Amino acid sequence: MIDEIRIMQTFHLVDAEGNSYTYQNYYTDRINFAPFQVEGSVSTLGGDNSQIQVLFPATEYAIKLVEKADGNRKSQLTLTTHLINSNEQTPNNFISQEIYIGLGASFSENTIELRFNTAADAVASNFPARRFNQDNVGILPLDAALSLR
Repeated sequence: MIDEIRIMQTFHLVDAEGNSYTYQNYYTDRINFAPFQVEGSVSTLGGDNSQIQVLFPATEYAIKLVEKADGNRKSQLTLTTHLINSNEQTPNNFISQEIYIGLGASFSENTIELRFNTAADAVASNFPARRFNQDNVGILPLDAALSLR
């Protein structure tokens, strides 16, 4: 008996004018199929501000997608990863959902690359940044002799 794992990604793009485009890269009857591939880290443990590339074949609909999104510089992408069950159905829950902001696009003879960056960066240990003031260090000296011990 062979157990298959079927994973589908849903590409939901909102362009600069507010038009919405949704594609999936695994064929089910749910939404439009488009052959695309996502490269880069979709998410990291540290939540770093990561960049991904979505690769499309150089077809007419992919070229229009880039043109409508002003070279993919004013778009917002929601990338959702689903598991497909043995009945070719997509359960309502999903594995992950990430939101990205468009950075740009590049073309070659047979590939269109859309570049995206995560919408929010990770919060560091020094967030929020603190400043020296009388409340957190006491009375501040009037000269530049400040000892940080």
